[in-house]
Amino acid sequence: MRNRGISKGCFLLCFALLISHAQGACDVPNFVTIKEDASGSILNNSIPIEETFTWNIIEVSGHPWSTLSIEIRAKIQEYFLSNRNNVSVSIFVTKPIDKESLLDFIGLVVTNVKLRISCGATSTVTDMIVIVESVNEFPPEFGKNYYHINVNESTAVGSLVYTISDVTDRDIDEADNSLTYTISKDLQEFDGTPYFVMKTGTSPDIMLQEVVDYDAIVASGKIPTFLIRVTVQDHGGRRDDALFNFTIINEDDLPPAFIIPNCDSGCTPSYTTIVPDGFRGALTNVTPAALKAVDQDKQHAVQYSLVRDSAGYHSAFRIDPNTGIISALSPVLSTVALIVKVTEISALQRFALANMLVKTNSSSGSQPNVGRSVVKETDDNMTIIVIVVAIVAVIIIGALVLALVIYCKRQREKMVKPGDVSSSQSTSRDALQNEKELSNSRQELLQSYAMFMTSSEGKGNALPPITTADMMIGTDEFKKRSRKRRKKEQEIFDGTRKYDMEADIDFFRQGTKSKIKRSTRSIKEQRLDPKYWITVQNGYLE
Repeated sequence: MRNRGISKGCFLLCFALLISHAQGACDVPNFVTIKEDASGSILNNSIPIEETFTWNIIEVSGHPWSTLSIEIRAKIQEYFLSNRNNVSVSIFVTKPIDKESLLDFIGLVVTNVKLRISCGATSTVTDMIVIVESVNEFPPEFGKNYYHINVNESTAVGSLVYTISDVTDRDIDEADNSLTYTISKDLQEFDGTPYFVMKTGTSPDIMLQEVVDYDAIVASGKIPTFLIRVTVQDHGGRRDDALFNFTIINEDDLPPAFIIPNCDSGCTPSYTTIVPDGFRGALTNVTPAALKAVDQDKQHAVQYSLVRDSAGYHSAFRIDPNTGIISALSPVLSTVALIVKVTEISALQRFALANMLVKTNSSSGSQPNVGRSVVKETDDNMTIIVIVVAIVAVIIIGALVLALVIYCKRQREKMVKPGDVSSSQSTSRDALQNEKELSNSRQELLQSYAMFMTSSEGKGNALPPITTADMMIGTDEFKKRSRKRRKKEQEIFDGTRKYDMEADIDFFRQGTKSKIKRSTRSIKEQRLDPKYWITVQNGYLE
């Protein structure tokens, strides 16, 4: 039994060796794998030298060998070589089939190469596919080492801030080349990790996770800039990192503010000034500080104005739109409340308000009368005074005109009595009659004078006595005639002219005769003046 078992074992061994020798004659696998960074034998068979063995490349990455260019075929052929001796045959990969290099050289990603092998006495043909396995040779790389991104302060939390789109990995293996992203802080004083985060571990999107208020950051004494360091890593653990700088952009989202010491954003700006009673001019002594405002966004200039109020205080004051200095246009007699408005010069025209209390020395402890303007009341009083003065002036002017009319009327009545007006025609006739009578009296007087001069007394320069009736040269009615000036006539003292004065007896008795000029007859009660005398010789009329 024992010998029998041994015999059976020897038979099985011999059969196995026989089968093994038969497979070694042309043992070609259908697939073989080699890493892209490796080289060496991919097939090794024990085939006697007398048996046939051939091989050739028939396909590269699914592309038939005949469709490839001569250059590509020559380049691929460089990677494969066979070696044969008396008892075996081997096929070698002479150098690493680097996918990245081949891609750069031939523009083709070499993932596999198909070989057709024929061997053995029967020339058995077998296709063997050589699979080129990718190797993580290169780390992922950022397009640059430093990124600067501007972020508006109004960006909502959860918004996409930036997408990293320039990370590359030279390793050609899309299936296994997944990348992961992580964030870490760079500098403590500019740490941006509380504000920024990656959307997911494998996403290149950076998201905002906290509000970035420019004004609050600046108010805290910090610079509105944040730094983070982003690291990208491939599946093989190779990595690269880059620095990201996020600058917060200030937007026009705040109104102007008055600059008052110890006044937070929640307090109401209030100013006070005390002036003398009846003061007019610029209000310079303002507390707690000079009236000044700025744009909190520091983007726009501001201008000042006074708000219209129901009490009318604004109309009695003026404010410089550029400096904010307030001036009283009317005397300040009591406490006045003003509302100052500061507006940013922008399309949005955001504004802020402040209270200004103007007090006088006598009313520094009192409050303004709400709904009534003291200054406006003063203006109303002035208006009333002006109206009263105008009415009085009109009355006075009217009285003067009336007095002038009455005066002129009385003067007219003095010149012409009512009886004279009614008897104007009879007065003219009486004047003619008197003229005629006067002419007759003159003739009689001349005749008497001529007779006297021819008598013995006349020759002795003695004149006869003249009666009172002879001395009268006119009547009252005659004197009231019109005083219309006549053309001056040449004065000839020949005794035939009429003179409106009493006859002078001495004139006739004196040897040297004198007569007043006619131009002086209109002067009442004027004494004889020698400068008006005219001297004639005796016997002038003879």
